[in-house]
Amino acid sequence: MKQASNHLRTSRLDNGLEIITERNPSQRSASVIWLVPGGSACDPLDRGDGWGTLLSEYLMRGSGEHDSRGFSDAMDRLGMRRSVSADTYHQHISATLAGSDLRSGLDRLVDLVRHPRFPEEALAPVKSLCLQELSGLEDDPASFAAVRLDEIRYPSPFHRHGLGIQQHIEETTPDDLRGHWEEVARPSGSILAIAGDVDHDRVVEQLSQKLADWTGTGPTPSFVGEPVGGTLRIERDTSQVHLGIGLEGPIAADPDHLAFRTAVGVLGGGSSSRLFLDVRERRGLAYSVSARYSEGFALGSCTISAGTTPERVAETLERIDAVLEEFDDGPPTDEEVRRIAVGLRSGGLMQQEHGPSRARQLALDVFRRGTARSTEAILSEFDAIDADDVRRVASERMGPAWRSAAIRCLLGPASAIAGSD
Repeated sequence: MKQASNHLRTSRLDNGLEIITERNPSQRSASVIWLVPGGSACDPLDRGDGWGTLLSEYLMRGSGEHDSRGFSDAMDRLGMRRSVSADTYHQHISATLAGSDLRSGLDRLVDLVRHPRFPEEALAPVKSLCLQELSGLEDDPASFAAVRLDEIRYPSPFHRHGLGIQQHIEETTPDDLRGHWEEVARPSGSILAIAGDVDHDRVVEQLSQKLADWTGTGPTPSFVGEPVGGTLRIERDTSQVHLGIGLEGPIAADPDHLAFRTAVGVLGGGSSSRLFLDVRERRGLAYSVSARYSEGFALGSCTISAGTTPERVAETLERIDAVLEEFDDGPPTDEEVRRIAVGLRSGGLMQQEHGPSRARQLALDVFRRGTARSTEAILSEFDAIDADDVRRVASERMGPAWRSAAIRCLLGPASAIAGSD
């Protein structure tokens, strides 16, 4: 066991499960997040696209000695707020409850992970919910354009949006999901983080006993081949055109990630950003325009999104390109960097003070960076953002080569998006 700070502690069980706790003496609640291998990138490509999302619903339908209703009642008796959701790599099993009930709550979560019932009668409503979410994409053009952009910007198996393929969902059986969960849900590769009213040693002792018979290593998918790339045009009879531009970004473990995030903030982070002021405020070309950076374990990205009218598509794209090119001759100023750094620090501080967000941060830190950071360490990183370093990263990593590799998705009327690059 190694100790990172007075209240932040980490342990690895003999079976490989990572446990991170951060005790906050001022809190009486405990927030838990358990990352268990089994996210969308683990779904079988040929027949199981959507299994991760199905599992996130199905796991809550009873476990151990409890059927679906009994399991829900047992959670409610503990006053536990809980959820399960799938990301690219993991099932995120989250819970918040009184610290005095943490031991009983962990027993319930262990049952959920190790002994899910997967009742046959519950699969039909689970499928219905997932199919409704999948069909809902068609009613949200901006989100639909975003997931279609991801399909061409990321290599397999990370190009999938996680909601699945209708045929795959409809043909899935309880045995499919049961077998898949038994295969992927393993202790080595799992990360459990708890923030708030928690006793680290008691948690380690409890889980060492409860999970002594749990063995194996879960999958950590890696990308295969190259992304499709290019420009995707999606014809829709809409009154707006939705634009998405995908660019590369550093991964979470890259030492340039924070300077890159700051540079992206200067570019398109809020109403004082360069894209917003130029494209929306000065020229009135788009009703929305922004840039965001997403750090990941194996892939990082920058996404520029805009919504405009069919008549202004070409000019909007031209101005976005022009603002990007201005980074060559007009890199981020000291004042721009200071503004973004202050925003990052204040947002980070609020996140660290929220139990569920803090637990999630701890778990993702261990997964993406190999170690959990204290709140003080995170805030110190924000305080140390240096304008010269941000300018260096903008010059080295956001120059002509970066821009020329951009991948685009345009959704709107055929006449508006034809030939727009």
